[in-house]
Amino acid sequence: MEKKRITYLAIIGMIAMFFVGWSVTAILTPPEGAQRYTIVITGSTTVEPIITVAADDFMDLNPNVQISVVASGSGAGIADTIAGLNDIGMSSRNIKSSENVTAGGMLIDYQIAKDGLTAIVASTATDVDTDLTMEELFLIYNGTYTFWDDGTLNGNHVAINVYTRADGSGTRATFEELVVSTSSGLELGDDPGYQGNVSSYLEVSSNTVMVTQVGSDNQGIGYCGLGYVDTTVTKIAVDGVIASEATVLDGTYPISRALHLVTNGQPTAIIQAFIDYLYGPAGQATVQAEGFIRIWS
Repeated sequence: MEKKRITYLAIIGMIAMFFVGWSVTAILTPPEGAQRYTIVITGSTTVEPIITVAADDFMDLNPNVQISVVASGSGAGIADTIAGLNDIGMSSRNIKSSENVTAGGMLIDYQIAKDGLTAIVASTATDVDTDLTMEELFLIYNGTYTFWDDGTLNGNHVAINVYTRADGSGTRATFEELVVSTSSGLELGDDPGYQGNVSSYLEVSSNTVMVTQVGSDNQGIGYCGLGYVDTTVTKIAVDGVIASEATVLDGTYPISRALHLVTNGQPTAIIQAFIDYLYGPAGQATVQAEGFIRIWS
């Protein structure tokens, strides 16, 4: 799996963006009859709830702007950005170097929030193990452990129903990259056992569906973004650490990621203003309200 980090034209972390976010309304509120603008945003189902709410709030402040948001998956969103089919792509994974090459090195990555991926089981499940090592999680997903009492697992002798996301999902790509065997050093996505078994797993289309399906399956295991966990599922500890805002931010929880917006080259002033809005206090409040981890306090 790809671990190379690309140097983009603009990487978040620039304090100036935060301060621009404070004054976006003053910049964009138009006189009567001013030009109207449309922004098309496609991509990650994980990022979509943040952007949908932020877009509605931004349009309320700026009635000359119309924003369309479509959840189509991280890979599809980046592909749209490269092809010029959107103004902004949403992604819950890092941009691949191959994607940036296709775009002529012009992709710009804006990290707008952080998120943890947590393995989950049904809150009503009694036969499962809710405290796994990274190696045990790896061995479940590569098909070595097929019952909840296999190997070092502390469950009962019932089959493990393994859930995953569709190929092309940013959540799946991140899970495949960050779940790493402590014995072999292999990332899950590079493991032959996983590659041979993943097509037989129960595939779901989104984080929301993952929680619904696993929450109703007392033998199931799946994974989702931290912001999607509800009372129907229980978070599994990994190496003794449970995913939370605190453990993601302090780096003790190993399966965590950034959430991204992507543009193909420098955006127009209107598009940049929306991105800046997300770095301001209102945008970051939306990040938190949607269950994700803000990058500015």
